[in-house]
Order: sequence, then structure tokens, then C-alpha cells
Amino acid sequence: MNSIERARIFSEEKIQELRAKLAAEIGPGANVVTCGSFARRDASRASDLDYFCVFPGEEKGRTSNPAIRDIVMDVIGKAPSEGGAFAKDVTERQLLTNIGGWDDDNENITRRILYLLEGEYLTDRKEFEAIRANLIEQYVGNTPNDHQIAFYLLNDIVRYWRTMAVDYAHKTSQLGPSKPWGVRNLKLVYSRKLIYASGIFSVALTADRSEVQKCEILQTLFAMTPIERLQYVCGITATTRLFEIYAFFLDKIEDKNFRSRIDSLKPEDKHTDEEFRSLKNEGHYFSRELMALLQSTFHASHPIHMSLIF
Repeated sequence: MNSIERARIFSEEKIQELRAKLAAEIGPGANVVTCGSFARRDASRASDLDYFCVFPGEEKGRTSNPAIRDIVMDVIGKAPSEGGAFAKDVTERQLLTNIGGWDDDNENITRRILYLLEGEYLTDRKEFEAIRANLIEQYVGNTPNDHQIAFYLLNDIVRYWRTMAVDYAHKTSQLGPSKPWGVRNLKLVYSRKLIYASGIFSVALTADRSEVQKCEILQTLFAMTPIERLQYVCGITATTRLFEIYAFFLDKIEDKNFRSRIDSLKPEDKHTDEEFRSLKNEGHYFSRELMALLQSTFHASHPIHMSLIF
């Protein structure tokens, strides 16, 4: 059993345990959503679980039941991350409106795009899927012609990726000496890039499809994990090498000794630490595999290639 399968089983067991305990304690009416490694099904015992609540309607100021955090602590064994896009709850209206508007800040973009690309429900599957379908319809509804890809969605996915990459240096510089930066750096190279690529490949399949078909394609693909999504679009055989590299990354990240070393690694040592450099260098091959898959899966004349540049 490789690390991808091991992580999938571990993550699924924890997700199912969370769902059962939340259903017993919280009851209906709370749409609790998780994003991150557990939602992607590539978590390990070192992973934490980020979540947020989406409340119906427009009423702001509501807060989630404190029991949710207690249950997460009990099942996962770690507290959720402090701060960031998942530190506060939102209304459905906040999630579905202001796409690209003045109020569309980094936290909104992050919640919205990750809801689509890696989000998973913890309490209310029906409501979770309804919001995801609504989001998809808003993006696709702004695509004027059938032959075009869902470029409104593509632009927002690209915007999220570029924003995250630009913000990385600022965020890591603000962490202070007590906060590890090494794992954040490696996740940007591997898991964050995997999410981004899975979004690009999904949008590419919407070319030459009607509005209804575009929505159906995206709803099907976004119900999968990023790994399943790329395997579905490109084929299991074609993605073998890509996920061998990703398995190497997961192997390292779940290793306690390696994780401890990386957590204590100083930024000035990033060019000289052999283990860190080894994983970073494999990350370059990971990027090349993704590029090769994009080129081999979609003909040079496919609109996805031009849309990613112009």
C-alpha cells in the first residue's frame, strides 16, 4: 500500500467519524465544510483539519456551535489552524456574491475556490452540494458561447493560484521564528499546485459544450478529489509518474522525523539542507509532469492553452 492509498483510507475514516459525531451532537441546520488535506483524502496523523460554517440567507454575525471545535479536537487530535480564510464563518450570500467585486478579498477567494476544488461536507450533504451547484452555475452563466471554456471560472482559479503564490512570501515573513515555514513551502509546490492543476484540467473539459453540459461536467468533477479528478481526465496510466512523485511527497510529510526537521529548518538553510532540497527538486519534476499531461491530454489547438496565457 503506497502513501496515497494509506492517506486516503486514514482521511476517509476520520471524515466518516466526524460526520457521525457531528450528526449526533449538532443536528440539522449547520452546513459545516472542511477544506485541506482531509477533504483531499491525503492527510496524515500530523495534519490538522480546517473547517468553516456556511449559514443560510444573509444574516451576518452568527457563530458556529462551540461543540464543533471540540469534536474536531477529539477526532483529529489537533486544533484547527488559527487565522486565515477558515477562521470565521460565512453566510451563503457572502460565498455566492461579490465574485470579483470590491469586497472580494483574499479570504473570500480562498473559501470560494477551495469550496469548489477540494471542499467536503461534514454535516449537510444536500446543502453543501446545492451551494456548489449554485457557484458553478454562476461561473458558467457568464460564459457567452458554447464553444468557449468556462473562462470566468478559469480566471478565478488562476487568480486564486497567483494570489496565493504572491502572498506566500509575505505570510511566511510574518510568521516569526516560532512558526514553521518549510511545510508551507512544500505544500505550495505539491498539494496546492495539484489543486490548481485539477481545476485547470476540469475547466478544459467544458470546451464545446452547452451551458447545461458545462455545469454537469464541473459538478461531476468537483465531487471528486483532485487526485481522482486528474486520473479521470487524463487516465490512470498517464498519471502514474505524477502520482509516484506525489506519493514521495506524502511519504516524507507523514514521517515524524522529517516533519520535525523541516519544522525547525531556518529559511537561510533552504538551499543547503539536502533532504529539503531533494523534495524541492522532485517538485520541479512534479510541475513538469503536470505540464506534460496538459499538453498530451489537450491538443495544441484546444482553447485551454491560449486561455492560460491571454
